[in-house]
Amino acid sequence: MRHPDHLRHDDQQQLKNLLARSPELTAAAGHVRTFATIMTNREGDRLRHWIADVCADEQCGLAGFAAGLIPDLDAVVYGMSTDWSSGPVEGRVNDLKALKRSMFGRAKPPLLRKRLLLIAASRRP
Repeated sequence: MRHPDHLRHDDQQQLKNLLARSPELTAAAGHVRTFATIMTNREGDRLRHWIADVCADEQCGLAGFAAGLIPDLDAVVYGMSTDWSSGPVEGRVNDLKALKRSMFGRAKPPLLRKRLLLIAASRRP
């Protein structure tokens, strides 16, 4: 899951050995690295070309994933091109759901609200 340059030396060697044994895995690893670069550098305009390459490469096993991006391609390209993120909102929603699960049937909305506000305040920088 890490960038190969950030692996320990023995892990790099093991990865190199695995890739040498399997052309399918080598192809998949190359496509995954390209996808990671597109996401990291916010180069959504390269996504259409990446999808075409993956769908044309029958041995990589990522064609289903790539084809699944096509119905919402405009939204995915935009999401991979902009600096805007819904991460903070998703984090608050996750906090609320976890809190509700932990206190299910034992608390009324005023206590849930107070606990949620305390969690939000503790996560501020």
